[in-house]
Amino acid sequence: MNKDSNANTKTDLIEHLITEFEHISNGTAIPVFRTTEYIELIKFFVLESNYDKALEVVEVALEHLGNQNELVIHKAQVLILLKDSVSAYETLKSLVPDVQTEYDVMLMKAQCMIAENQFDMAFSLLKAPFRFGTIDEKLKAALLKVTIYEEMSDYQSMFNSIKFVLDRDPGNEQAMEKLWDFMDGQRSYRPGITYLEKLLNKDPYSFLAWFNLGQAYACLGEYDNALSSYEYSFIINPGFEAGYRECAELAFELYKYKTALKVYHEILDNFGPDCEVFANIGICYLNLKQYRQARLNLRKAMKLDPYNDEVFYHLGKCFMAESKWDIAQQYFLKAIQLEDSCENYYIGVADACYKMNDISKANYYFIKATEIGTDEPAVWVDYAKFLYEIGEYQKANDVLEDADNYTYSTELCYARIAVLMALGNNVEAMELLKEALTDDFYAHRTLFAFNNDLSNQQEISSLIHYFQPEE
Repeated sequence: MNKDSNANTKTDLIEHLITEFEHISNGTAIPVFRTTEYIELIKFFVLESNYDKALEVVEVALEHLGNQNELVIHKAQVLILLKDSVSAYETLKSLVPDVQTEYDVMLMKAQCMIAENQFDMAFSLLKAPFRFGTIDEKLKAALLKVTIYEEMSDYQSMFNSIKFVLDRDPGNEQAMEKLWDFMDGQRSYRPGITYLEKLLNKDPYSFLAWFNLGQAYACLGEYDNALSSYEYSFIINPGFEAGYRECAELAFELYKYKTALKVYHEILDNFGPDCEVFANIGICYLNLKQYRQARLNLRKAMKLDPYNDEVFYHLGKCFMAESKWDIAQQYFLKAIQLEDSCENYYIGVADACYKMNDISKANYYFIKATEIGTDEPAVWVDYAKFLYEIGEYQKANDVLEDADNYTYSTELCYARIAVLMALGNNVEAMELLKEALTDDFYAHRTLFAFNNDLSNQQEISSLIHYFQPEE
C-alpha cells in the first residue's frame, strides 16, 4: 500500500471515530471504543489545537473504561495545554504511586509547578529525570530548567542549560527558540554567534542555528553575513519559510532589490500565492524602474487582497514614474479611501495634482499631509519644496517655521537655507548653513534638491568644501 493510500485510510478512520464519538457523546450510542481508539481521537484533536474537544473525549473514555493510567496521563497533558496546571497536577496525583515516580510523569508535574511559580518544587521533581533518565528525558528536564531560570532572571544558568540541550541535540527547535530569546533579551549577540559557530562546526546542517546566526548578525549590522546565514537556513531546509522571509526582507531593507526578488520568487514557488510577497516583488521592480513588472505583481497582490491600501499607493507610484498623472491620482485616492491616516498617500495625490498643474488641489493635499504627519520632517520638506517651485518663497518660509513647532531634522534646515536664499536673506542663510553642515554634512543634498544652481555659488561651495569630513 502506498503512502497516499495509508493517509486516506487514516483519514477515513478518524472521520469514522469522530462520527461514532458524537453518537456516544449525545447518548444515541453505547460506548464501544477501545483505549487505542480514544487515544487516536485525543491525539487528533490535540493536533488540531481543539483542546476542549480532546478533554471531552478523554473524560468520556475515563468514564467508559475507568481510571487507566494511560488515559489519566493524556488528560493531564490536555489540561496542561489548556493552561489548567492545578487540575493537571491533581489529575497526575490520582495515578497509582509507582506510576507517579516515572520520569515522564515527574516532568509533567514539574511543568505544572513552573506554571504556578513553585520553582523549588519543580527543581526537586526534575532532579531524578535529569540525572537518571533517558537522553530524551534529560533534554526535556533541561528545557524545563531553561524556563525556570528565565523566570528567575538567572540568565547565565539559562544559557548553560540551553547549551546542555543543543550540545546533545543541535536541531532542537525549542532550545533554539530559547537561545534566541536569551541572545535578544540580553543583547548577547556576539557570545551567541561564537557559540552558534562552534555548534555549526560540529553540525553544519542545523538550519535553525544558521537562522539564529542570521538574526544575530542582522542585529549587529553585519548584513552580508546575515544574508548568507539566512540563505544557508533555507538551502538546508527548503521548507523553512521563516528563513526565506527574513532573508528577503533584509535584502529589501538594504535596497538589494535583485537579491530580494530572487528570494521572494522562491517563496512563491515553495509556498504558493501571497499578497504581501507579490506586493514586495512589485515594489522591488518599481525601485528597479521595471514598471510593467511592478504593475503586474502589484495587481496580483490586489486580486488577493482588494483592500490593501499600500498596494494601491504603490500602483500610483508606478503610474507617476510613467508620467500618467491622472491614473496615478486615482490610485492614490483609492489608497486614501481605504486608509485616510497615512500622510504619504496625500503627498502622492498632491504630487499628481501638481504635475497636472492643479495648484489649488495640490496645495490642499499638501496641507492635509502636514496635518496628519505633523511629526514627519519629510512631509514639511515636500510641502515647502512645492511652494518653492511655484515661486511662493514667503509661504514656503512660513511652512518651515510652522514645522519647527512639531518636528526637527537637518533636512528642514537645508530646505530653510534654500528658501532664505530665494528671499535674499543670504547672511542668515550662510549662518544656518554652517550649523547644518556641522550637524549633518551629507544631508546638504536637500539644499540642491530645491535648487541645483546653488551648487555653483562660490560662497556655498566654499563652505561645503571647508566642512567636508576627512575620509
